[in-house]
Amino acid sequence: METKKYLTKSAFKIALSCPQKLYYYGRPDEYENANANDEFLESLAEGGFQVGELAKIYCDVPDDCDLKNLMGHEKSLQRTQELMQRDQVNIAEAAFCFGNLFVRVDILKKDGNRIELIEVKAKSWNPETDNFISSRPKGAVASGIRPYVYDVAFQKYVVCQALKELYPNEDYSVKAFLMMADKSKRADIDGLNQLFKIEKNQQGRAEAVMASDARQRIAESKVQVVTPFDVDELCDTIIAGETTEQTTDKNPTCMGMRFVPFIHWVADFYCNGQRCPAPIELAGKCLKCEFHCIADSDKKDGKRECWLTQVTEDDYDHRPLIATLNGSSLSTNRGKWVSEGKYFMDQLTETELKPFNEKTPDAPGLDDYQRKWLQIGMETKNEDILSRFREHLNGNIYLDVDGLRTEMAKWKYPLHMIDFETTAVALPYYIGMKPYEQVAFQFSHHIIYEDGRIEHAGQYLNEDVTKFPNFEFVRELRRQLSHDEGTIFRYATHENSILRAIAGQLADSNERDKDELIAFIRSITHEKDKNHNLVYQGERDMVDLLQVVKRYFYQLDEMHGSNSIKQVLPAVLNSSDYLKQKYCQPIYGSIIPSCNIKETEPLAWIKLEADGHVDSPYHQLPSVGALIGMSEEEMEQMEQLSTDEKDFEVANGGAALTAYNKLMFCEGQGMNDALRQALLRYCELDTMSMVFIWEYFHDMVTKKK
Repeated sequence: METKKYLTKSAFKIALSCPQKLYYYGRPDEYENANANDEFLESLAEGGFQVGELAKIYCDVPDDCDLKNLMGHEKSLQRTQELMQRDQVNIAEAAFCFGNLFVRVDILKKDGNRIELIEVKAKSWNPETDNFISSRPKGAVASGIRPYVYDVAFQKYVVCQALKELYPNEDYSVKAFLMMADKSKRADIDGLNQLFKIEKNQQGRAEAVMASDARQRIAESKVQVVTPFDVDELCDTIIAGETTEQTTDKNPTCMGMRFVPFIHWVADFYCNGQRCPAPIELAGKCLKCEFHCIADSDKKDGKRECWLTQVTEDDYDHRPLIATLNGSSLSTNRGKWVSEGKYFMDQLTETELKPFNEKTPDAPGLDDYQRKWLQIGMETKNEDILSRFREHLNGNIYLDVDGLRTEMAKWKYPLHMIDFETTAVALPYYIGMKPYEQVAFQFSHHIIYEDGRIEHAGQYLNEDVTKFPNFEFVRELRRQLSHDEGTIFRYATHENSILRAIAGQLADSNERDKDELIAFIRSITHEKDKNHNLVYQGERDMVDLLQVVKRYFYQLDEMHGSNSIKQVLPAVLNSSDYLKQKYCQPIYGSIIPSCNIKETEPLAWIKLEADGHVDSPYHQLPSVGALIGMSEEEMEQMEQLSTDEKDFEVANGGAALTAYNKLMFCEGQGMNDALRQALLRYCELDTMSMVFIWEYFHDMVTKKK
């Protein structure tokens, strides 16, 4: 039984984020970690498992040199040393130890005394446009790539030191590479992603299993879509402590000291099971610390422990933190506020936020800052602030009926609600595609007629996963939307962005109808330049229902700082007696036609809990999590990842894209049918949620004449 504790790559990554977290990270049975499954979920969503296996093929790693199944430190170290006796060898998961530092190198290539250290990441990289070094400040590692390069530098430091100890008479040279999905390359074979199937091994760990013909298929390819980029000199500069972010007075990367001293400093207290000896200083990132407890957890809350060194228990538990203040545009200000000791909403004044009266010109309804003031007033029960909104307030509900009426008068019936599901993974699905190029695999479409009739009018789900769906996707969308000139709605910017991306794909294609399809896309989308100036706007440009919500509606109990449709839906349902009475009846699928719900088995979308609260309609759907082997907690984390600014380009619903990715290579018609039905039902509810929002607005506008 191994008892020695090491500073590993994962622990080093945590230390770079915040050394205080190491104490919580090192006690997984004691402290909650909301990101415990993030690495698995990201790899599942973006294709990280497949990238790792493909890299082994590109780097010619034989099966007997793949150490991924050797779990213990000693076994992996021993096997690595055995393989290192060979003059030429390529090893996956090679293990090295120096003192209390330990690394597993993704791929190590040995040719005599020359060693290549290759860290494999599913991160996208375009060598034509991306840079490792930032121009501001000059000489700093670019912030977006910094954690990855620092990871490689840590490995190079440990490997070099270990080799000196193990082979003092040898003169090894170690060169470092970062192998990433190369966005300048186009796949020259179909189904690259499908050559690796995700399964769980006997230890319960997910791994990519190669198809029997994978090596042969890849050998036929002339293009390597995963490319090793030379970061050796940069790693040497980092190890020497000479990159700008280490030498400036303000030092966020290495917490106030140079690279090598920092490594040994954190390793000493971490490996001895001690807390970080530095005093706790709260920063903006502390607002989103992952070591916090979820509801009903029996574990400790590390985030709370840190905060209680600076604030009282009563304040932390009862005063609303600025973390939940709506609007991502305030992320940099939050850090400034925390550094000034302003942790709670009731500490914010017009010094921190734009004054209430300085409204954005020509913006109907609430602008972003007024919406923030509204939330602050409601969260803190500040009557002076709330008095500014009193005309449209009813308890914890803000609804500007007059503004909505003016807005809704611009809409032309019939109204069309659409929602897309897309995926963008590291390894291209189809020939000619680049890594992380968008694939639009599904949409749902509800129609609302002027007389109040509602129907689930259409949908699309790519039935043949071996064929590129984007162009057929647009053809079907065009067919369904071309029967009238009614207003089209989306929720947020995703649909606009995806259609513009497909227009670019069409422009590069040889499709016979590409001009007609591009013209259709331009008619329902718009584009702005980098300065937010309008480049074009289609005559039937989609209306963003999210912006309508943000300008005219807010409900404290369900939304707090979130405008996600998953939060707005229960806010609307719990605010409307009309919706409760209508949809507690089993009318969906019969009175309201559905593409997926049988007329003989209609559904009641609303179910009331014991206290009268409306249960989320999403809870009535078949569990996608169960079908793709994820727990409910993992599903919630996946959905959270889908809305965060992660490197992988996830848009609407991490669980949906993961289900589609599984559909791409799952076996058995039963699983195919179950996944297909789950995807259709979830996407249908996404557009029905938009209908619920419209119905609530329409009912309230109609009542108040």
